[in-house]
Amino acid sequence: MRRFLLILLVGLLASCVPGRSTVQTLNEAALSAHRTVAILPFEVEQERIRLSDIQYAGTDTTVATQQRMKQEWTARQQQESRQMAFQLQEMLYTQLQAQKPARGYTVQFQEVRETNRLLQQAGITYENFPDRTLKEVEQALGVDAVLSGQTMLYQPLPNVLGLAARLMLNEPLIGNQRSSVPASQTTSLMLYDCRANQLAWRLDFEGTGNAALKPDRLTQNLVRAAVPNFPYCRK
Repeated sequence: MRRFLLILLVGLLASCVPGRSTVQTLNEAALSAHRTVAILPFEVEQERIRLSDIQYAGTDTTVATQQRMKQEWTARQQQESRQMAFQLQEMLYTQLQAQKPARGYTVQFQEVRETNRLLQQAGITYENFPDRTLKEVEQALGVDAVLSGQTMLYQPLPNVLGLAARLMLNEPLIGNQRSSVPASQTTSLMLYDCRANQLAWRLDFEGTGNAALKPDRLTQNLVRAAVPNFPYCRK
């Protein structure tokens, strides 16, 4: 009996989604009419400081050197955000297939490579995407809806490492210390109806811990949180 209860408890824990989520269905009629859906590259923002980001300027404390180092750090962050945007797009597609419900979906998800090829063909890039309208995206992709994601990653240095970094960078040690706040991410999945040009469904998800920032774990948890209320799960 004890062994059975232990197995049951382990199973329940394994089925739980680490994090908190909320779901909004805004246009059920539009969602039921969808047959093809494209997954877009994510919009990624980062507020993370890691040891690999820290560069020692030595004795050169000039404004020009500080500005150059800041520009280099910003460029690395932007490049990493761009890479993660496409990584999350691909992994979300993979997880939707891996966690497909027993009766499947009522829609077909356009393959990510095809989505990105069509966007590129239409001159829609990751950099100019915010300036494009949903109508332009629909015309480029030929789908009924698009699934987009926005994620914010927060990862402070642990207190001890933060202290060492400030010592190395000759920064003041008092009045500039972060509290012991864990790494976290906040992510939103949004389904836009292309015909009505409006948001039809939304999932907001929060997770904590360094593992929650990994693209594979993040998308896995997102889909787990979405499936119970996902509008395309066949009943």
